[in-house]
Amino acid sequence: MSLSTNQLTLIKLSLPWGLILFSELCLAANNLPLDQLQQAIDTEQYALAWEQAQTLKRTYEGEPEFDYLYGLAALETGHFDYALLALKRAVANQPEQVRPRLELARTYLALNNPSAAQLEFATALELPMPLVVRNNVEQQLQALKLDKQPSSSSAWQAAASMAVGHDSNVNLGVNNASINLPIFGEIKLDNSSIKQDSSFSELGAQLGYNRIPMAEQAWFVNTNFNYKHYPHAVAYSTNDLSLNAGYVFLDGNKRYQLGLNLQALNLREQSYSRSQALEASLNYKLDSNSSWLGAFSWGKTDYQQATNNNQDNQVLQLSTQYQFNNNTLGHQMGFALSHEIPKQEKFKYLNRDVLSLGYALTKTWNTKQSSSLGINLQRRVNQDLDLTYQAKRKDRRLTLQMTHQIQLNNKANFFTNIGYVNNASNLDLYDSEKAFIKTGINYQF
Repeated sequence: MSLSTNQLTLIKLSLPWGLILFSELCLAANNLPLDQLQQAIDTEQYALAWEQAQTLKRTYEGEPEFDYLYGLAALETGHFDYALLALKRAVANQPEQVRPRLELARTYLALNNPSAAQLEFATALELPMPLVVRNNVEQQLQALKLDKQPSSSSAWQAAASMAVGHDSNVNLGVNNASINLPIFGEIKLDNSSIKQDSSFSELGAQLGYNRIPMAEQAWFVNTNFNYKHYPHAVAYSTNDLSLNAGYVFLDGNKRYQLGLNLQALNLREQSYSRSQALEASLNYKLDSNSSWLGAFSWGKTDYQQATNNNQDNQVLQLSTQYQFNNNTLGHQMGFALSHEIPKQEKFKYLNRDVLSLGYALTKTWNTKQSSSLGINLQRRVNQDLDLTYQAKRKDRRLTLQMTHQIQLNNKANFFTNIGYVNNASNLDLYDSEKAFIKTGINYQF
């Protein structure tokens, strides 16, 4: 049996009047962005509240006050999956507060999960609340006890993006057309080895589906298509299609995920590579401002063109990240170690062991704008002697990226991305550097 619209409305209207205390606790944080979000909620401007929450979540996600407001804005605007995760965090961090728990129960009702809603209502009745609210909750709980049918929820998401930019070295090639090699002396390189600069245009589309069969579990499938065209380096124009599917399980502050990724990459309309990967990860929330992520992945890449078949390999990677927030700043530090396994041992000289260190800083300027800075340093060591130099190739690759994003409305944002890559090798043939800039629009349907 489903609750009527009048019953759901009665729950919604009876909660704010008897539970002002929790709202006062939210305002006590004395943080202007959260005050503005609270004001939008209080005046029932839920679309505005949802838009504001999107720009604040990188900084405040994990804080109980924000999670409650974010969850309520998501609930009132129909983003039930976001409401579920946010309100669950708010309840986990402040289990003694009754209002977030009642809103979480209301979210379960919206997701057609009366069993989970019944549990939250029953738990809420053990906490202090005004008599009028208690009577209303008891009525809803009694109605829910009559409904024992299993339930689930599902949702679709879609997005598209368009960007233009310029890349100073599309193929990460060397600067000079001729180079001295130990065995062959001075030789002239072909175009594939010499750097090529070009403007570019990029189109992307994403489609996702998730299903929540019960409160602590979810399945997801995401597809992504990307097309990039270089008019002055057409040979490196690409289009790729990827499919990512997985399972998520929540256990308190721990989030487990198992995923499968498939990717098909075409180079200048010709099939270039096909990849498959499996990843298992654990995200553990240490407190309201910090979390830790650990992941292990296995991947396999098959190159489709005959000249590249000797590059077929498998990759094992172990990675870890630590994230924490400090007011309007978000920090992320990461470490990864990967090992490539060649399909044939004689091509081991093409495979590498890679150590990566990274740091990212995100700054939220206001409810509309945010910026980020990313630094990544890699040490790449090939596993056997290079055929040309008769020495192991050892590279140090530095990557810098800066991004600024402006939220145009609750569905669209404008972004600019600037980057620089420097690959310094002990073998001159592999020295290269590049700079690029990209600007565009993302739109969520």
